Amino acid sequence: MKIALVGTGVIGTSLGLLLQRAGHTIVAVVGRTKRRTQAAATLLGGVEVLADPGLAALGADVVLLAVPDREIAAVARQIVAGGALKRGAIVAHLAGGLEASVLEPVRAVGAHAGALHPLQTFADVDTALRMLPGTIFALEGDPPALDTLASLATCIGGRPLRLAPGHKALYHAGAVAASNFVVTLIDYAVHLLVRAGVPAAEALPALLPLLKGTVHNLEKLGLPAALTGPIARGDVGTVEAHLTALAAAPDDMLRVYVALARKNVELALRKGTLASQDAQRILSWLEHHERGDPG
Repeated sequence: MKIALVGTGVIGTSLGLLLQRAGHTIVAVVGRTKRRTQAAATLLGGVEVLADPGLAALGADVVLLAVPDREIAAVARQIVAGGALKRGAIVAHLAGGLEASVLEPVRAVGAHAGALHPLQTFADVDTALRMLPGTIFALEGDPPALDTLASLATCIGGRPLRLAPGHKALYHAGAVAASNFVVTLIDYAVHLLVRAGVPAAEALPALLPLLKGTVHNLEKLGLPAALTGPIARGDVGTVEAHLTALAAAPDDMLRVYVALARKNVELALRKGTLASQDAQRILSWLEHHERGDPG
């Protein structure tokens, strides 16, 4: 299959390399930065570098848009304006939060619109090349695009997951919660340890083994069985001690704890290890502290 890449960042370059290794042909690359685009073209064996996304579609069966979300609609219009996009071709973006409908202009000229989002985080090309195989690829769009994109994901060792139209934003919010919000939560935990007297340089290294153990439990036991801790045990006294200590903490540390503890109670009840009377006591304490009235 002949594939054009528009966007030569980490994900575009990595995906192109893996597709090439799987036997597909990268016919052209387009990027905003000349140096980075040329570097990607060199990695791909010297494929043609073009400045115009519309020209990149010439002869391509699939055009992959690995560009920032805010640029996808405009690039789709450029591709159509170039006049090289053939009927029946697939144009797909790699954004997690946008529907395939953002590519509506390509449908008007007989092409099919799709979205192909790798549910993974990548720091660099080498990491992406290792991690993309085995990664879930969320697919959404026109039926012909879905079939082709599923085939592309599978050929590089990915696991295609088809999404129903209209739910992409919720899907992406879940992805953000599992990745970006975890980083934010660990930053919150680091601040608590530092406030407790742990040297700042030692706080994150101290927490990482705990985080890895939690991920291991999730992999081995799933949800809600992986949940541990005082709320899951019904240890009301420990939760009360947390709230009392946090009442003197600055900023919104108490408010964050209260919000997460409420969700923790729900999960512990699902697990079946938290008695309903203990759940009510914990929720009552959370409510009193949220109002600033721990009594």
